[in-house]
Amino acid sequence: MPLRARLGGIHLNYVGTARPIHDAKGKATGYTKYAGDLSLPNMAYLCMLHSKIPHGYVKAVHAEKALALPGVYGVYHCLNTTDRKYNRYRSSFDQAYLANEERAFNQYVRFVGDKIGVVAACDQETAERAARLVEVEYEELPFSIGFDDTLAGKNCLEGETPVRDEYELDVGEKQGSTEGLIEVCSTMELPRLHHATMETHACIADYDPYSDMLTVYCPNQAVHGIRTVLADFLEMPESHVRVVKATMGGSFGAKQEWFLEPVTALVAKKLCRPVKLVYSRGEAMTDTIVRGAMRMSARGYYTPDGEMKEIYCDVTLDAGAYIGNAGDYVRALAGKPTRCYRIPYMHYHGQVISSNSPVSGAFRSWSAAEEALMMERQLDAAAEKLGMDRLAIRLKNVARSGEEDKKLHLSLEDIRIGDAITLGSEKFGWDKLKAEDAAFNASQQRYRRGVGIGIGGHGNTYFPRFNDYGEGSISLNADGSMQANFTLHDHGCGTVTAMRMIAAEVLKVPEDKIYMTEGDTAVTPIDYGCFASRTTYVVGRAVQDAANALRKKMLHAASTLLDIPEDELFLNDSHICRAGQDEPLLSFAELAKKSMHTHAGNLTAYVSYSNVTNPGVTGAHFAHVEVDTWTGFTKVLDYLAVHDIGQAINPGLCEAQIQGAVQMGCGAALREKMTMQKDGRCTESLSKYHLFLANDLPNIRVELLQDGRSKEGPFGAKSIGEVCYVPVAPAVCGAVNDALHANLSVLPYDPDCILKYLAEVRENHDA
Repeated sequence: MPLRARLGGIHLNYVGTARPIHDAKGKATGYTKYAGDLSLPNMAYLCMLHSKIPHGYVKAVHAEKALALPGVYGVYHCLNTTDRKYNRYRSSFDQAYLANEERAFNQYVRFVGDKIGVVAACDQETAERAARLVEVEYEELPFSIGFDDTLAGKNCLEGETPVRDEYELDVGEKQGSTEGLIEVCSTMELPRLHHATMETHACIADYDPYSDMLTVYCPNQAVHGIRTVLADFLEMPESHVRVVKATMGGSFGAKQEWFLEPVTALVAKKLCRPVKLVYSRGEAMTDTIVRGAMRMSARGYYTPDGEMKEIYCDVTLDAGAYIGNAGDYVRALAGKPTRCYRIPYMHYHGQVISSNSPVSGAFRSWSAAEEALMMERQLDAAAEKLGMDRLAIRLKNVARSGEEDKKLHLSLEDIRIGDAITLGSEKFGWDKLKAEDAAFNASQQRYRRGVGIGIGGHGNTYFPRFNDYGEGSISLNADGSMQANFTLHDHGCGTVTAMRMIAAEVLKVPEDKIYMTEGDTAVTPIDYGCFASRTTYVVGRAVQDAANALRKKMLHAASTLLDIPEDELFLNDSHICRAGQDEPLLSFAELAKKSMHTHAGNLTAYVSYSNVTNPGVTGAHFAHVEVDTWTGFTKVLDYLAVHDIGQAINPGLCEAQIQGAVQMGCGAALREKMTMQKDGRCTESLSKYHLFLANDLPNIRVELLQDGRSKEGPFGAKSIGEVCYVPVAPAVCGAVNDALHANLSVLPYDPDCILKYLAEVRENHDA
């Protein structure tokens, strides 16, 4: 249906057009300042001291040599600072179920890289030099570095059982007997992944002892969450803690949890001067969070024609040294299969184990990408066993428009995953490529080609788990520009631009005339933060509602000033206009100035929007690959992503999000893994962590389905930032398995994995 018809005949001037990121020029020219670039007067520079052992106790810290170095202000560590604890994952005051496990500096160390102290000095070079002079004595304990150690009962944490959390869930109604159904079993094992943001973690803290005010500047996804943690940890009133979101150079979940903030805040209070801590790449890889290693299995039961009747899922997540968000993570995964598949009955079992390794945490899609690897491997295996086409079995089982998500008990609304598969297969040329690949593979020995499909769903909001909401205000300035005050956290993906476009569409003013605030607890309203794919859907709707409320106020004020009925007035191009008249009556600037001197007063609208829906948001991805059987390398030849997005607010940036997700997902499928060594050390350099580079990327085609609009999202929008990552690795992995006629189930499918599999095939053939 045409756009105008879908939106009731309303023509869109800003929403639906491609716009650049608001600060693109500053970033491209190097003018933009990140937290690591900032400097305050009399600032101290910090260098962290990390544990060199995977498990044990710090018995002594010898800092005499470091303290004797000129320019060193202090050495703070686990034996001379508070033993008060916090939880790195907490983002709200009501998360009482989260255990406080960590100190700013830990005497009981749980992994190589655990924080044990920090050196403060006049400059970074001096701080690093002094840190090398600090000597630490340890009492070492036995340690565990992975699934096999921990599940075999090897103790990795004192006073804890190997399984730290467990969760079971039944969704739908059990079918009874499985007689006559075909059983299909599948497994997947995933390694730890690094977020690989361009900007590492950085934080500046400044404490004023006379006002007892703490101010923290850092790239983050939840300023109010950090304030909650710091106020509790430092035993300060929340009103005395200010957190300001700095320009962010990427996150993907890496800056959703708090690592540097408690340390810098504590030391700033000790020194009564500003302090700065910037992590190196190695520190960011080992002492922040990773996507946790995971083992998954699925057992499905199908009718002979491919309809899934029951599925049993079992998931084990290695949380690493601290449990952090792991309990919530395995619970979140339980809700992902029903976001795009109609499953009559599902039994889910999830468990969290600990090991002496880097801590698992938030990662783009918050378990949906992992779930999709499990489910899509299961569907591919079922198609093979039933002799069905991989597209056909998915079309048989995907959710239809108007159906309910059986886990959330919410309508999926106008979900279009079936349309995405059908359109994608046509645009991709699925049948044609399969035939061409068969001929190509038969024509020579070295290369093998294959095609794969991956589908996946995600959410748009916290609801119904939490009562999600967004609030803020928009004001008309005296020069006709707009001031919008919402708690935004732009990761570098265009959040600010999208919010400006939404407001501009309602208020009929160019988006560059709208100033959007980002997170600052001193001035922006309470908000959960930028995660759960909630920003456009929830905060964007609040922006739209505030803009509509301001629009009504402006028309009422203009009606009063001009003595013209409101229903004859409308907004257009920064002016008040009257129906039937060509010339505008009043500019926005004139309206603002005149209103300030009349009973109309200042024109400001404040709204609080409460969200009560969470529609289906899905994507279908198609990959064509070529595997070199001599080297084990896989080349992605072609890629198509089709997304059921509702109204695309900024289609250019939506496509950019998808392109970036394809790069990330290809890396997860084919290259990336953090390897644990026998001594407890983990990969700590990009030289040994192989990213999928720009010159590895195929031609990425994108199709946006915009007919399935949401009921509550701004202009019918749904989320895109996380769901576009979900189907990538399943599509690529499915293509590799198709090319090799294999059932590989341990990621990544890197050259070592491919060559090992081919060697086993030859060995079995020779036998």
